[in-house]
This record gives sequence, structure tokens and C-alpha cells, in this order.
Amino acid sequence: MKKVVLIGGIGSGKSTVCEEFERLGAGVVKLDDIGHEALSFPMTKAALRDAFGDAIFDDAGDVVRARLAAAAFDSAEHTQLLNSITHPAIMDECFRRVDALGATHGVVVVEVTSGEMTREAFAWADAIVAVCAPEEVRLARACARGNQDEADVRARMAQQPSDEQRLSIADYAIDNGGPIEQMQHAVEAVWSRLVR
Repeated sequence: MKKVVLIGGIGSGKSTVCEEFERLGAGVVKLDDIGHEALSFPMTKAALRDAFGDAIFDDAGDVVRARLAAAAFDSAEHTQLLNSITHPAIMDECFRRVDALGATHGVVVVEVTSGEMTREAFAWADAIVAVCAPEEVRLARACARGNQDEADVRARMAQQPSDEQRLSIADYAIDNGGPIEQMQHAVEAVWSRLVR
């Protein structure tokens, strides 16, 4: 089984690229999905309350993601604090899912949205794929989802590595700023090299 890390900034279209890899036969693990689940883990909630206060919770005691994002992405220090709380729990669950999918898939793609973007951080992976798109395209896509406004998206972008930084550690790059067919051809080209 080959383990592939897929990286890209907010709005770059990582999920669409993952769907394409899945269509070709890859197993897919999305760290964002695991991250949402981790927000309900009792130990994670307690640590988030200590770090960011009661304002990020609703009346039922659940984390409100938009409030957490506003608190955690307002500075590099807060983003780092969020990652230090959630990252270990997320990665434990990630590796459990990768192993399970590896039993039935020759390639497992792990979509990574945050955290340290270095070769060392992904030493466990066989390849790194970077998804890129122009900033204005990414901004429009992220705002179109409806759960964040332009200021929130720009704040998140400012805390994320640049496309240049991601490309510097990637084995493959997929341009997702144009027509969907262009992206599909790029994914197919990467896939053919991964399964060779």
C-alpha cells in the first residue's frame, strides 16, 4: 500500500481532487472529517476550553466551529495552539483508518489541511501531492460554501503556508485553477505514476 499526502490551501479544491483519486481506486482519509469528530472528544473539548474559553461552545457544550475558527486563526500562536491540542488525536485516528483502507486499496490518499508542512512531518508518506489554484479562485470557492465570510477566509489564508511552500515539499503538483477536465487529466497522470 502506498500512502499519499494531499496538501493545498483553503479553497484549492482538495476534496474534488480526492473524489477523483477515489474514482480511480484510491482509499481516501480526510483529516478535516476526523478533526470535526475530534472536537467532540471529551479530552479535546476540555483542552480547547482551557485554551480558548467558553465562547467557542454552544449552550449544549459543543464546539461551534465558526467560533473556534475565529479564535484560533486570528494569530499564528493561536493556530499553533489549536494544532497542538487536536493534532495528536487526529493523527492516531488517521493512521488507524489508513491501515484499515490499506487492506483493500493499493493507494490511500490522506487529505491534510493544516499543521506542519515539511517533508519531515510527512516522513510516513510515500508521496506528497500539492493542489494549487490562484488566490482569488480559492477565496471565491471558500466563501461560496457559506459558512465563512471573506475576512475569515483571508485570515485563514494568512495563517497557512503559501502554494510555493507547499510545492517545495511536493513530489507532484495538480493545478486546480482551471477547467475540471484539466484537473482530472493531472490527477490521472499522477495516479499512473503512483500505481506503476
